[in-house]
Amino acid sequence: MIMREFFDDLTSREQRVLGWSAVAVAAALWLATAWTDPWLLLGVPLAAGAFAAFIARNRRHAVAGTAADEDDWL
Repeated sequence: MIMREFFDDLTSREQRVLGWSAVAVAAALWLATAWTDPWLLLGVPLAAGAFAAFIARNRRHAVAGTAADEDDWL
């Protein structure tokens, strides 16, 4: 709750700077961890890409009327 109030009190520019700094910290931590294990540099983006492809494939094959079909198993 305190963090939400803090974030809401920031100006839009300050919120944008905070967001980009979080992205920079995540990238720095990822690179620092990958420094010890180079396979992590390749593994994390591949896993994220595979997950994104899985989600996109599921959304593409989703049928609009599936809510009525869920009761068919009863």
